[in-house]
Amino acid sequence: MARSPDITDFATKLGLVLDRLNWSRAQLAQKVGVDKSVAQRWAGGQMVPGGSSLVALTAAIQSAMPDFTRADWRLPTDRFAARLGVAEPAPPATPEAVAALFPHATALAETALDSTVERYAGLWLLMHASVQAPENPGVVGYIASVAPTGRMLWAEVQGSLQGTWRAAGPVFALHKLVYLALEDRVQGDSLAFCVLTGVNWGKAMVLDGVASSAASSLRGPVAATRMIGVRLDDDPAPQWQADALRRLVRLNAEGLVGRLPEALAARFRMMRFEGERAMVLTVAAGDSLACDADEICQGLAPEGAAAVAAVRALFGL
Repeated sequence: MARSPDITDFATKLGLVLDRLNWSRAQLAQKVGVDKSVAQRWAGGQMVPGGSSLVALTAAIQSAMPDFTRADWRLPTDRFAARLGVAEPAPPATPEAVAALFPHATALAETALDSTVERYAGLWLLMHASVQAPENPGVVGYIASVAPTGRMLWAEVQGSLQGTWRAAGPVFALHKLVYLALEDRVQGDSLAFCVLTGVNWGKAMVLDGVASSAASSLRGPVAATRMIGVRLDDDPAPQWQADALRRLVRLNAEGLVGRLPEALAARFRMMRFEGERAMVLTVAAGDSLACDADEICQGLAPEGAAAVAAVRALFGL
């Protein structure tokens, strides 16, 4: 469907509406009478409703905000936010802003940027366990393009079941650990943080660690899960990323965990703690899959090699 010429920043405005009314995307789809994939594409910026869909969307909002009109969509984003009584999202973070926010980490990372690019730049599949059933979880995948930008490595990540979740942020490689901070670029209301075991030298092939986030600032639980990254390609070019994302959307819809080798899928299972308020999720060094290309070539990382081969096969590589 063509983008409506009289609506700018539609995804941002729709995100403001969802936050104002405390609606999920699934609830939006139900109230408007469209498929959930359509609501996902509206919220993700891939589609703008026109004609009857825009009328139905406006009517759904009017059920909760009677004075909302179709003309409100044409307001500038700051005035639209004021119209709803909410704050306009801040502009997304840039590498320059991050450098100012993390001066010491940036300085340390900058001194070894060439080595860091060699180890981690490329196209990655990031996988984490679903928190719905920790003892027998599904696995959700994301495509991450990691490339040098200015004084640091920068990650552009996209994934989820519909492929519409997008995030970006810095990658700090400090010693053998990789720190990744991601800012939601769709709704702008959530962050994700990852700490992964990397490699000391050479080209990393598998990363292994923990990711922590929440569904959004208004909805969903706070959770930490196992995260494993597998290198798909050394080239993070956009055309490779687009092809990998198309394959990933299909794999996520079919059930990614069912396509993984059992030994790899088992790594995402976590113990459920009953009657206890606190738990510590750890990935011990001796249990980590993290490895580099030389270790795989020399047969020193058989589980890592198996994970790389299986994941690449899923992407036709």
